[in-house]
Amino acid sequence: MLIKACVSNFKAIRDACVEFSRGLNVIVGPPSSGKSSLLEAITLIMQSRGEDVLIIEGRLLMIHDVVDALRNLDTSSRVAVSLKFSIDDQISSFLKDTGVNVNSGSITYSYSFIHSSGNVEQEVWLNDNLLAAFGRVNDKNLILKPEILDLCITPYHVMHEDALETCSDPPDSVKAAKAVLFSLRQGLRDRFFFIGENRLAWWKRTFETTVDLLPDYSVGGDAQYTVHQLSRMLTVPSYREQVKEILSEMKVLNIEDITAGFIAPNRLMGFIKAKGSWGILYNAGLGVRSILPFIIQLVLAPRGSTIIIDGVDIGLNEELLENILSTVSKYAETKDLQVIASSRLRPRVNNASVIELNNS
Repeated sequence: MLIKACVSNFKAIRDACVEFSRGLNVIVGPPSSGKSSLLEAITLIMQSRGEDVLIIEGRLLMIHDVVDALRNLDTSSRVAVSLKFSIDDQISSFLKDTGVNVNSGSITYSYSFIHSSGNVEQEVWLNDNLLAAFGRVNDKNLILKPEILDLCITPYHVMHEDALETCSDPPDSVKAAKAVLFSLRQGLRDRFFFIGENRLAWWKRTFETTVDLLPDYSVGGDAQYTVHQLSRMLTVPSYREQVKEILSEMKVLNIEDITAGFIAPNRLMGFIKAKGSWGILYNAGLGVRSILPFIIQLVLAPRGSTIIIDGVDIGLNEELLENILSTVSKYAETKDLQVIASSRLRPRVNNASVIELNNS
């Protein structure tokens, strides 16, 4: 579970630190307060996890050019993202396999960079104790703490132990940091999902993606593959119960049925039935196109996952938002999910943790 996120100089955010709880978290704030920026910064690190570079066009988030993510487009500013996770059973089991016998507590991982210089700095903390700080500083690849050591690789890898390859035998804390990075990366695998505001723009596209190659648990980056995922669920018998769940939850929007199918080679389209008539999903109301992707994600996500929903209130009034958040909260409780959502409207659901964001 994500406990805390701190972000600096990313899009609309100057500096912001936010703490999260279990279950449903809803971030509210005025326009340009940084709600989407905060969620996208978290997602940028999570989709780059395990890669040797920041992935700006990934399966969860598409930025296109890293300069677009810099506050005020300032290439000399230091962009920093720090994420603190609780150690659950899955992460703990990997820690034990690597010789770190820790059953609880937290791991904090931070990644910062300056675009103009190529400088990168990373830190790994275990239970609030710094294990290692390292990076590329002034064209040198170095362990910075607990002692200065040369690295034999440029440490651009994100949340990956390969970034800590030293040219000599490292101290024990650096060895522990490598074990922690491995355990965190593996322990979070297939348990983080992002549903961005861009989900509304993808429904009319033509795809050449093979449905069978889609992830089992994800609706895809910015939800663009939701129609493909629907098609797969409708045609594979093992998904029958999940389809029933989705239809049941969509009744709050008076949707009676949903289907998807190819209307031309490589062109898949979704259809919905409301008030006894079928129509094209792309032509459905804003609320339907907004809600369907994250309802599918709630149904598909494995237990213990973190799901981020940017703009959970898109296309909804206060009454519908309350109904939808009650559904989200129910899934969070029954499947032990952590849901972090942003909303322009303040939620009226009693069991939601409301986070005020005022990025001044």
